[in-house]
Amino acid sequence: MSYRTRLIFEQVFKTGREIEAITFINPTVAAPFPAIQRLFGYLAQNAAAVAAFNDTYALRGIFKTAATTDPTFFTAITAHHVPLILASLSAVAGRDLVPLHAELNVNFRLIDYTPATASPASQNGCGAHTDYGTFSIIFQDGTAGLEMETPGAPGVWVPVPGDATVLLCGWCAVVLSGGKMAAARHRVRRVPGVRRLSAVLFVAPDLDVKMAPAERVEVFSETVNKGLFDVRWFKEVMGKKWRYREGNEKLGAGEDNVIEQDVEVEGLIWK
Repeated sequence: MSYRTRLIFEQVFKTGREIEAITFINPTVAAPFPAIQRLFGYLAQNAAAVAAFNDTYALRGIFKTAATTDPTFFTAITAHHVPLILASLSAVAGRDLVPLHAELNVNFRLIDYTPATASPASQNGCGAHTDYGTFSIIFQDGTAGLEMETPGAPGVWVPVPGDATVLLCGWCAVVLSGGKMAAARHRVRRVPGVRRLSAVLFVAPDLDVKMAPAERVEVFSETVNKGLFDVRWFKEVMGKKWRYREGNEKLGAGEDNVIEQDVEVEGLIWK
């Protein structure tokens, strides 16, 4: 982590929850966007390959180790940046978060916001949401579109520079820090006719970690204060929402068809 990045961490995190847990970092290695673009270009020209991906995606876990074939990028990010970021977040939380991430529960996702969509004129690339995990690192290809909601001002969105590498916190960080860190609600807006690529590393606690603060927090629900559910259960609750939103899962009979992920989670965490 560069000296400049350390200064940014100090500036952003020193006041705890009063400031949204989002900052920019200078990664030690750049995301391989030319290779990512070639991958998506190949898929666009090969319907059989796309069908194979779609058939296996619902099984989940099939491609969990795919990113390890690019050790220059994936290993550098997970081995170098993740421990340093966890150490910085631990200082804010007043709690050592490193043992809660011993199994390195990470996921790496490549995203192609292609202009060839069912609604080419739509500006909606990815709806407003908050990530479930501890933190996410978003690598961008230089194309703008990522926006962050202004803390304390719902519905007010601030664009993020397209060449910035963004670090933001999720719901697990809020709970495990006892509310000392805030989760960053964000979205992606499309520019019709413009393609955008991103690569995102999601970092979460080990699946058996209890979703509870180290000490009781009055604004948290009893369910959270007593640690009545773990990260595995929480991920499944969140996952059903995003799989439905992506079109990879259907809701069952009697299930809520209004997908308001953050509203549901807020009702679970806060009193």
